[in-house]
Amino acid sequence: MSAIQCQGCTIWDGEGQLLLGPPTEESAESYPIELSGEVLGWVRGGEQAKSVGNLLAYLAKKEQEKKQLAHEALDKYREITLLYNISQKLTACLDVKEVAKVVLDEAQRLIKSSRGSIRLLNGSTGELETLAQFGQEGEEPAKLKVGEGIVGQVIASGVGEIVNQVRSDPRKAADEIPVKSLIAVPLKTNDRVIGAISVSDVEADSYAALDLKLLTMLASQAACALENAILHESQLEESRREALLFRLASQIRYSLDLDTILEAAVSEIRSLLDIDRCFFMWYRPHAALPAWEVVKEARTEKCASLLGYYCADDIGSFGGQLIDRETVRVDRVENARDYKMREFCVQGGLKSIVALPIQTRSGEIGAIAAGSCGNTRPWSDREVELLEAVANQLAIAIEHAEMYETSQTVAQEAQAQAQQLQYTLEELQQTQTQLIQSEKMSGLGQMVAGIAHEVNNPVNFIHGNLEYVHEYSNALLSLIDLYQEHYPEPAAPILERSEAIELDFIRSDFPSLLSSMLLGTERIHEIVQSLRNFSRLDEAHKKPVNIHEGIDSTLLILQHRLKSPSAGFPIEIVKEYQDLPQIECYASSLNQVFMNILSNAIDALEERPDKGGKIEIRTELITGDWKRAIAHRGLEKPNREQVRDLSLGDRYSGFKSCGCITPHPSEVCAAIPGTILHPSFVIIRIRDNGYGIPENLQKQLFDPFFTTKPVGKGTGLGLSISYQIVVEKHGGQLLCFSEPAEGTEFAIIIPLKQPVEVQTEEVLNCLPSWVLSS
Repeated sequence: MSAIQCQGCTIWDGEGQLLLGPPTEESAESYPIELSGEVLGWVRGGEQAKSVGNLLAYLAKKEQEKKQLAHEALDKYREITLLYNISQKLTACLDVKEVAKVVLDEAQRLIKSSRGSIRLLNGSTGELETLAQFGQEGEEPAKLKVGEGIVGQVIASGVGEIVNQVRSDPRKAADEIPVKSLIAVPLKTNDRVIGAISVSDVEADSYAALDLKLLTMLASQAACALENAILHESQLEESRREALLFRLASQIRYSLDLDTILEAAVSEIRSLLDIDRCFFMWYRPHAALPAWEVVKEARTEKCASLLGYYCADDIGSFGGQLIDRETVRVDRVENARDYKMREFCVQGGLKSIVALPIQTRSGEIGAIAAGSCGNTRPWSDREVELLEAVANQLAIAIEHAEMYETSQTVAQEAQAQAQQLQYTLEELQQTQTQLIQSEKMSGLGQMVAGIAHEVNNPVNFIHGNLEYVHEYSNALLSLIDLYQEHYPEPAAPILERSEAIELDFIRSDFPSLLSSMLLGTERIHEIVQSLRNFSRLDEAHKKPVNIHEGIDSTLLILQHRLKSPSAGFPIEIVKEYQDLPQIECYASSLNQVFMNILSNAIDALEERPDKGGKIEIRTELITGDWKRAIAHRGLEKPNREQVRDLSLGDRYSGFKSCGCITPHPSEVCAAIPGTILHPSFVIIRIRDNGYGIPENLQKQLFDPFFTTKPVGKGTGLGLSISYQIVVEKHGGQLLCFSEPAEGTEFAIIIPLKQPVEVQTEEVLNCLPSWVLSS
């Protein structure tokens, strides 16, 4: 600067402001300072001013070059940083759709845009498949091919392009109409175009060369990342296929359940191929009309179920090719030649289908099929090869399952025979025990009846003569009174004898003695009658009886245990008898039931000395549903869950097993003689306030030989025999309700009238004709 001043020059800027040097006359010569044709300032002075101006122009040019290099270096650094960041994000993804989403997010961040998409080229069809997009949510992407639309032209040419007036461009496609500006760049790897990335804006003239450069840089990274992701997915798909075959082979080895294998196969195939539907079906040639049955399927929610039968004629060549062991491969159902096959696929919502046949060793024919419902799908050779491998594995699985099923059937038959033999043996043992017990009870009954008969004769003799004894004694006493009246002063020996025998006491006590003897003989007569009622040897067949007499007779026999139990206090008996009609039953058998239940109740009360023992006996008559009546009376759930419905009886239940239509119960009851449409039942409830029965033991109460009593005190047959008497012999129910520390209640439910035994032929003759015809 000092050198410039020494030359006598001044420097002025472009606006005429003095920058350096002393003011000079306006007449001095001025020389411009130029940079790229632009005047930056002026130099005024003498002959040296021109040289100074040139020097300053040179220095300005060099400074501009330095700044430009710095800007270029900064831009290069930004590009490298951008590419590095994008590369870092893309290399972290191996999923194709995730990579595409990351690329579009970066494009939207770097370039102003309202829409964007990435399309991949399908090499086999030439179609552009939309991989990802933004700004077009809910819109169906336009289906383009190479060369169609601006994007299709970019893929065909392999050169990126900016179109700032889309609406006036004749190449525009359907999804390019809503925008005004668009940039499209091809995705290239190794000079091979695999697709394109495009961004667009609703405003015109939105993009410049810098935007194209940024999108091109992004596309280069995206193409490599997408190719790597596609390769990874291809390898992953291959490994999945191998894993699927391995799983199927493992299930064949470890599972012989065909249903499980088929379910796993259709589910795995649908998931692996990413299809809408996969199903397995069997050919049923021996049906009334040959048909195909779809037995297993895996499907998306939008697809309707195909499970069921389909007549072979209704599916046309689709089934015929499978029967001929041919693979069915249809990429577009709408192009299928056979109209029946088209209708079958359209009804199932299928737009593409592939199916492979499977034939088992036994000759059965099946097929594994895969289908697409949303869009048409060209089936690749690799997918067909996978289905062929699965079909081979399934054929092996079916063969193994058939062999296993055969062996299982044989084993089940052998096991059933063994169980039948075991059941027969147990039944024989139980029958033998019951016969022995019944024989004992029969012998006991005969003995009781014999004793009652033998005791009854002398008692009757005594009881009958007591009246005469009373008459004779009164006559003798009146004679003595008459003698004393006429001979008030008897001889000394007579007076001494009268005092010795206490004649006055005998005179007053003898009538009382005779009354006591009469009462005793009446008591003995009642006991004998109770023994006869209990044994009922003269009532071996069912006949109407007064059930209350049987209960009272049993209580009378057990009177000694009720008055002087082991617990040391008498047991209170509470009887609430309803006015009942005579019940048609086996009286002696029911008396045995009363004896067993009351004896068990007394045993339970003897084990609880902490409170007064009480046994409650209630009887009532119920018409209709006895279960509801029990529920209304506050009884809890019985110890046996399965209870026969006695309101309808078992008169016609056998018809259900014959496979015919079962008539309404009222029709059967009205047709069969001896049946009652609305039966009546008698419920005898016997309850004690003992300790109760534990819940874990209640289910075993009626099992033979089960007892909670000490060894030698109980045989375990009382309740078992009682159950058989009530349920099997009388067609009733014996239920037990018990709560710990609250006591136990037994409910004996028997029909008021026993059903008439009718032969099968008679029943069939009485049934309506429509029942027999069905």
